[in-house]
Amino acid sequence: MTDPIFGRDKKLMFGQVREDAEADIYLLGKLENAKRAFVIASGGCTAFSMLSFPDLQVDAIDVSEAQIALVQAKQLMFKNLGLDVTRDACKADATAAYKQVRSLLPDRSRAILDASSHSIQRGLNNSGWVDMRMQQITSLFYAFIHNRATTEQFLAMCDTSQQLEFYREHWSNWQWKLGLDVAFSRVFMTLMHGADAERLIPSDFSVIMKRRLLRALTEVPACTNPYVWQTFLGRYNGRDDALPPYLQNRRWEAISKNLERLSTYCCGTVDWLKKQPDRSIDYFGLSNILELLPEDYTKELQREVLRCARPNALVCVRGIFPRKTEVFDASPQNNFRLEVESQLKSDAEAMDRSLFCNFYQIYRCLPV
Repeated sequence: MTDPIFGRDKKLMFGQVREDAEADIYLLGKLENAKRAFVIASGGCTAFSMLSFPDLQVDAIDVSEAQIALVQAKQLMFKNLGLDVTRDACKADATAAYKQVRSLLPDRSRAILDASSHSIQRGLNNSGWVDMRMQQITSLFYAFIHNRATTEQFLAMCDTSQQLEFYREHWSNWQWKLGLDVAFSRVFMTLMHGADAERLIPSDFSVIMKRRLLRALTEVPACTNPYVWQTFLGRYNGRDDALPPYLQNRRWEAISKNLERLSTYCCGTVDWLKKQPDRSIDYFGLSNILELLPEDYTKELQREVLRCARPNALVCVRGIFPRKTEVFDASPQNNFRLEVESQLKSDAEAMDRSLFCNFYQIYRCLPV
């Protein structure tokens, strides 16, 4: 069975992962001697960040050929051009860097990225359709809510008490409140994510998201939060600690030694898992792939996870929308079961700096 809805596509949707990879790094640290991790490829940010763990094999899977092509290009740049050039290519015009690794790409990946040459000029991390759409929304934000100068002033702050004061006195105006009510309304979210998303949207979603955004903007130093910078400014702060983990100098030595341990696969998640040995995976980073997929697919995925998981493996499920029930059930299969990790869920949500897709469900695989 292949992933329904998200068929193979040559269209690059995501230049970057807008989920906080620090949460995945934290969860990997809760495993003893983890050797292998599975993650959704998307823009590659989480996969590359996980390479900071020594001797960890990272398998990045995506049904989109375009996403795999992007991750392969980033990997080749890291290997052949180093951190500084690759980081610049992620942040700004990547044309020159791409030309240097173009011939090393598989034919299919090269053809896809050649067709995306105009998008690459915006930088690899802003080259996806979603990234472009975010910039369009940001233009509306500047036109009707806050101008760029006010936004840059706010996001340059490193003192959370100062941020909270600024938020209350200057940021949270009536335009901001109205904008959130519209952006997180059932009508708008259904337009953005399709009719299948409507059943997942709680009636108080706008209230929930206002609390989440308040936390991201006032409880985390804005100057070091790459996710708010990307959302509102379409770029990163110049500080090393304000970059995603895989682009930071302090992690480069560990990541550079592990680059050969990243493997990419263009296929459905269940299809890929079916080919893996029993008890072979320590960490499953499922992102939010289960949010809009049918229940039968979730059951099939759970069965394969329980077969492939090593004892005490962790399964991390993210969501754009909060869920009232667990994605996976506790029924044993293959002599193993999934147990809800409430504390790790709370820890991950508390440390997550992102603005979206930051509702977690975390499970541990235990023998029956």
